[in-house]
Amino acid sequence: MLVQGYRDIGVKGHLPDQPDLFSVQREDSADGLEHISPFVAPVAASANAVTDDPVALRIAETIRDVFGDFGSEHGLSRAEIAQACAAVTSADAFDARFRVFTKLRLLESLRGKAHDQRYVFNPTSGAALLVYERLGEAGGVQEITMLLDRAREGLLNGSLTEEQLAAKIAQARRSLANYTNHLLRLVRTRPIEELLGQRHHHAHSTSLEEAKHLVHAVAEQYPALRPAGTRLIQEALRYTAAVHEFHDRLMQQATTRRDFSMLLPEQYVTAARRSSVDALAQVFAATVFDPPHVQITTGQILTAAADHQPPPPRQRLPRPPTQPSGPDPVETARAKAALARQRREATVTLLMAGKDVADVTARLRALPWQAAVKHLVDMLRAAADPAIPLMLDISREVIVDAAGAVTYASPVTMSRIPDSPQDMNGDAEAAPQSPHE
Repeated sequence: MLVQGYRDIGVKGHLPDQPDLFSVQREDSADGLEHISPFVAPVAASANAVTDDPVALRIAETIRDVFGDFGSEHGLSRAEIAQACAAVTSADAFDARFRVFTKLRLLESLRGKAHDQRYVFNPTSGAALLVYERLGEAGGVQEITMLLDRAREGLLNGSLTEEQLAAKIAQARRSLANYTNHLLRLVRTRPIEELLGQRHHHAHSTSLEEAKHLVHAVAEQYPALRPAGTRLIQEALRYTAAVHEFHDRLMQQATTRRDFSMLLPEQYVTAARRSSVDALAQVFAATVFDPPHVQITTGQILTAAADHQPPPPRQRLPRPPTQPSGPDPVETARAKAALARQRREATVTLLMAGKDVADVTARLRALPWQAAVKHLVDMLRAAADPAIPLMLDISREVIVDAAGAVTYASPVTMSRIPDSPQDMNGDAEAAPQSPHE
């Protein structure tokens, strides 16, 4: 919106060929091959060993994709590979690259024979393509972050010795120094158009945090490596300062030309979160706004007032009148429950005829069935009441008496629970042994 607003008011100075804020095209170059030459330079046989044709990279990526989609352990034929590459290159260009790929072992024969017509893709070449893509997107700073992370992981799992850790710390420090020197040289000596191609490379810098985590972990286990860790932190701080200087120059150029397409969306978010209100207001210092035209009718005002009026005050209910003094209902309920407990205990004691253990089956069967049910319920409630020391045992046996008052009944035995363990032991000793014991 800012870019469109400045264009609408006729502000000049916009760079003609720069992508806008939401551009997703690759900014370093249209070919994406500028990182391949320095990548293979340490192992190149000559200066002419690296291609500068972007079609060659697209052919290699197409071959990787076709093997990933349709390949198997039996490989693909040359005709199948050529058919897949027909959309990106001509037949002659494919033949030339095919010979190079087979010679450099990007494509290998299935059985290792000279005249084999089926080929397999070398996964090492696939890994190299992934590295090329990552270099084009992040410029290589991410490799230092990965190096620091692997060193910290090796320290934690014990796979690295003190000498190996010292070597990795020195390697990360030297790599950061090289990137810092390169970035400072760009900021201080190169034109703004060249800096624009480096925006994504330094948009998310986490090298300082990774270096801090590694140094803290190393200092706890290997105190002798603290000086090396301090130098690594200093180099990470120097790189962070260079990144800030890089962004400051971009911001200064964007302010001068009022071309906000030179900034990344992440930088807009950072400015919105960390900048003051006055600093953010400077963006619109020279912007001309139309006066507001707000028309509100009387009906809209009344409707808004009715919707936002405070709720009416709450009125408390009057206190209930004071109740006259009288018996406590809780105590009345307790007294009633105590009388019912005494009645049940007296009824069960009467059925047991004063014995500690009594079989009351015959007494229940002699009563009318309504009275027998009532007495049985009283015995069940008495046995379930912890305050009454009685225990009820109902047998699974069923007694059927079609002519009696109680047609169906089960043997019922009531037992009085002793007051103390000594009484229980005494009863057990006095009880006669059964014939089965």
